[in-house]
Amino acid sequence: MATDELANKLNRRILINESEDAENGTVPAVQPSLQVFNPYTEFKEFSRKEIQDFQKTFNKYDVGKDKFIDFHELKLMMEKLGVPQTHLSLKEMIKEVDEDHDSKISFREFLLIFRKAASGELSQESGLLDLYRNVQEIDVDVEGVGGAKNFFQAKIEAQTADKKFENEIKQEQEEKRIKAEEAKERKKAFKEKASVFKNVA
Repeated sequence: MATDELANKLNRRILINESEDAENGTVPAVQPSLQVFNPYTEFKEFSRKEIQDFQKTFNKYDVGKDKFIDFHELKLMMEKLGVPQTHLSLKEMIKEVDEDHDSKISFREFLLIFRKAASGELSQESGLLDLYRNVQEIDVDVEGVGGAKNFFQAKIEAQTADKKFENEIKQEQEEKRIKAEEAKERKKAFKEKASVFKNVA
């Protein structure tokens, strides 16, 4: 009887502590990985096709089929993408999007990589930026020649976007060169007209 009463008091205290921790934000009330989420409503910045492609990529590297990409699967993924990472870098990559602190990447957290990359939140040194840039692999057998063409076109556009600043400088230099040429031509034409007037006079 006394033991049951003590056990009940302890359970009650544990529940109170857990609810206080959840309110203070020290422990999430429901872990994000356990929440049901709809990628199409939460990640409205991506099209349905993009989300489906992200899901295919995620499933491809989720070798254990447990709906998570763990440390070893991420290591394998980065190697296959041609951007292998150090042990510490892989840990940092997981930590950067691991909202529920389970040391794994859920599909929702996987989508966060692309959201952060698109909004410029990832640093140039981040392994996640390498993942973002290289994740769009192409399988010509599956995608067909048209798909391959679209893939390479997208790659070219991505590289062009990376060189946008450089291209703007080149464009400015070209505009200055053209203006200088035009000014030179105008000066030459003016001198020719001036010499005609002198001869007439």
